[in-house]
Amino acid sequence: MRRLVLILASSLSMAASAARPAPNESNLRAADAEQMRIIVESDAKAQQDFMHPNYIINAPANVVRRKPELVADLARGGMGSESFERTIEGTAITGPVGIVMGREVVKPAPTSNLGRLHPGQTLQRRFTNVFLWEAGKWRFLARQASIVAP
Repeated sequence: MRRLVLILASSLSMAASAARPAPNESNLRAADAEQMRIIVESDAKAQQDFMHPNYIINAPANVVRRKPELVADLARGGMGSESFERTIEGTAITGPVGIVMGREVVKPAPTSNLGRLHPGQTLQRRFTNVFLWEAGKWRFLARQASIVAP
């Protein structure tokens, strides 16, 4: 009887873990695409939900910012763009941490933070996005984005 209980418990445990999604490159890339959608559409509510509470960015405007000020800035239009393209060049997953790296081409909106710093310019950037796998989904944890010469 004890053996039957152990087999049943083991089977239920395996079924539960099989039903729960696991971190993989496909859902990491989907999370990165969602992050880009949020920025392009200035969706501050989605950004609030998507970001990890400890989110931090080394922003292309050469400032380090935390989640509350970033969400508020997005809601004000401070990160608006006229065009935004991202090319992923590499991904890596180690345990619950997912990393996406590559390049971006962005034409900031004239009224955005970058638009005021670089009026009328299309910017080339290098980026690193870091995600944390929690409760069956990726949360946006950190970002580094730097403007580079074309």
